[in-house]
Amino acid sequence: MRLTIVDVFAEAKYQGNQLAVVQDADGLDDATMQAIALEMNYSETTFVTEATEDGARVRIFTPSHELPFAGHPTLGTAWVLGRTRRAYTLELGVGPVTVTFDGADAPCWMAPPIAKLGASLPADRASAAISLPPEALHAEWPARFVDLGPKFLFVPVKSLAFLKAAKFDLEQRIALLAEGLPGNSIFVFAPESYSSDADYAARMFFDANGPREDPATGSANSALACYLREVIGAPFHAIVEQGFEIGRPSRLYLDVALDSYRVGGKVQLVAEGTLN
Repeated sequence: MRLTIVDVFAEAKYQGNQLAVVQDADGLDDATMQAIALEMNYSETTFVTEATEDGARVRIFTPSHELPFAGHPTLGTAWVLGRTRRAYTLELGVGPVTVTFDGADAPCWMAPPIAKLGASLPADRASAAISLPPEALHAEWPARFVDLGPKFLFVPVKSLAFLKAAKFDLEQRIALLAEGLPGNSIFVFAPESYSSDADYAARMFFDANGPREDPATGSANSALACYLREVIGAPFHAIVEQGFEIGRPSRLYLDVALDSYRVGGKVQLVAEGTLN
């Protein structure tokens, strides 16, 4: 099987979010795919089970479970398979997602599903989930559960300083899950950024065989585009930075209209080989 490793939402190599893409994976069963994803030990590994010139059927695995959709695996896999074309469509667990390409040095763009914005969570509980006091949360933007296939708890904070201080509280995660609430993935963001030309900064905590922090989360930032469209309106363009605390600076581009949106980023080739 062909194996390609790329960095996604990366302005340069060895930034962004790492992805392993396994092609010719038709003969693998679910357990073997899961074992390979754990072997790779990236946030996600993708398996291409059917491919044509215009599209492919793809499955996405974290080190612990399968996902119906994830942003950086979608963008990175489409880039590996179809970057010489104008557009390439992946058949995922949530349905078809098309990625378009504007040139070698330009971001590539995906048109994700529309996120479902769910119930709010009281400030004291949302802040406790990230080990911060309630006053750290944004006064006008509620903490909410959001569903884009993967489910997230969105926690907006006031400032970059509070974002940097956030920590994943595993006891609060367990409490949320015990109530039937999606507390396994917590996306924290602030209306400030690390760089002067960006608009927002974000961090994403999740559990996959132990607590992790994601360098760049395309699905959560896709949901962020839908969240921001509700709280600030549209149209707008924004740049979100993520991964700085873990040495994997990432940049995600949001292009949001009244009735549609897209999320973009650059992809860097790191390695090519075979998987035996």
